[in-house]
Amino acid sequence: MNVKAWISCAVAVIASGCFSGYRPDADSKSLRVRRGTFASDVVITGELRAARGEELAVPRLPQWQTSIKWIAQDGIETKKGDRIVELDNSTFSTNLDAKRQAVAQAEQQLQQKESEWKADTIDKQLDVERKRADYDKAKMDAAMPKEIVAERDYNDRQIKFKRAEVELAKAVDVLKSQRTSVKSDRDNLLLSLQKAQRELGIAERAIDELILRAPHDGIVVIRDHPWEGRRLQEGDSVFIGLPLAQFPEMSSLQVEADLPDVDDGRIGAGMPATIVLDAYPNMTFPGRVRAISAVAQESSRTSLRRAFRVIVALDRLDGARMRPGLSARVVVHAMRQPNALLVSRAAIDFSGKKPRVFRADGKLADVVLGACNAQDCVVKSGLNEGETLGHA
Repeated sequence: MNVKAWISCAVAVIASGCFSGYRPDADSKSLRVRRGTFASDVVITGELRAARGEELAVPRLPQWQTSIKWIAQDGIETKKGDRIVELDNSTFSTNLDAKRQAVAQAEQQLQQKESEWKADTIDKQLDVERKRADYDKAKMDAAMPKEIVAERDYNDRQIKFKRAEVELAKAVDVLKSQRTSVKSDRDNLLLSLQKAQRELGIAERAIDELILRAPHDGIVVIRDHPWEGRRLQEGDSVFIGLPLAQFPEMSSLQVEADLPDVDDGRIGAGMPATIVLDAYPNMTFPGRVRAISAVAQESSRTSLRRAFRVIVALDRLDGARMRPGLSARVVVHAMRQPNALLVSRAAIDFSGKKPRVFRADGKLADVVLGACNAQDCVVKSGLNEGETLGHA
């Protein structure tokens, strides 16, 4: 083909406008004012969580803080009594032998003293009995009438009686003092023993309580680190009362999602939603926005982004697939307006103070718009159904 033929062909193609990919009918149709259902959706992300469940938390300890020595894998199924979390027990275990030895020493000392006290008490009781026998004999001798014995013998008998009476009273007082002293010493040793036993018991209970076990059969959900935005793991420092794991009530599953603060006001409680689990992208579950937090909070300590916490209730649960912790995408249907007059955003010029459109004759015209989504806007006035517009 010569040069003239090529030029003639090019001129013909340009004049006819029939080059590859050019479809004026399709473009004009896409910019035609039409009737349809206007939908404004807001997409947020979150995860499945249980609204109710039994918690395992750091128990009351002598010290405020401890650390995680071992923790179960998130999401595993457990049986009642299975070990879930083991906290560091070095503070108690290092002194446990010393506390046991203190109890053994206190028991041995008490036992040894009991033997000594028993022997001393028996000796003093025997002394009282001897003194009482002497007293009884001296009393009988002193009771002899003065007329039948010599005066000197009578006086000796009276003196011996008085002496025996004093000795008996002294022996009785010694026995009484012995018993009082024994009681006091025994009470002191018992207090020491009880203190040692109490300290040992506290240490043993603390060690036992530092192993948190499953309260019943079920799935365990490891809780998030309070400020690092991840699950708790071995080595993390934790404090008294911090929730470590949850045994969720599966019937209370819901979606907890974050609404960026820039989208504040776009959704509200009661709006319908469609939930898609990332693990099952081909399945959808209906739901409804239950609540939105009043204040936006930081997503983590190191982030400046803030978001509102959104609770989405599920209309239908799938026990075979739904598990706490599964990530989910929530499409909130913020607005649905059937039979609305719609215009493509491509036909609208937003550069001025008021939105305008190019009519088919090339003239600009003002238009009053309602709500818009990513593709279309609702026309309130200024355009008619079926009208064809040009690109802005």
